[in-house]
Amino acid sequence: MVLFVAAAVPLADASRSWLREIATAVPESRVVRAEGLHLTLRYLGPTDCQDPADLVAELRWLVQDAGPFPVRLEGIGAFPSLGRPRAIWVGVTEGRSELVRLGRLLAPGEPAIKPHCTLARVGGKITPTSRDRLRELERVGLAPLEFRCASVGLYESRTDADGPAQYRCLGELLQSGSASEGTAPEGIE
Repeated sequence: MVLFVAAAVPLADASRSWLREIATAVPESRVVRAEGLHLTLRYLGPTDCQDPADLVAELRWLVQDAGPFPVRLEGIGAFPSLGRPRAIWVGVTEGRSELVRLGRLLAPGEPAIKPHCTLARVGGKITPTSRDRLRELERVGLAPLEFRCASVGLYESRTDADGPAQYRCLGELLQSGSASEGTAPEGIE
């Protein structure tokens, strides 16, 4: 199973509009499911984990002192670049240091994460028109989303060739507050 630790991004008008804007601007992209929006804190990769509950307990202990904090998502970027995107993302402008700290708690000594929320993936080249639209989105920006990061979980990622990745929460590492404060959205599978 492929595992990662992530903070949930709440479903909101802003997050839904991001996905519509990317789908329109770059029709060659595969937009993520709205229910699957998240901020990856640590990618654990393929693992033969027999009992996710043991791993959840171990990871929960590492982040036990972390508390809810404000996050603001805005701006747009791409890996490796806007000219040749493979992943299109919205950036973190507030809460970045807290997210990096959580990532370091989960994997001391590992390189720091670059906090972002992936909106779409691109499997090949994009047209010049899509590239221009993407650069225009970068110039005007995406609607900001502010929330309290109050939920971090261990997730399993399942990918099939016919659609976007599906995520299933195997357990909460940090949870406080209600869904409106940023806890894991219902229905992430």
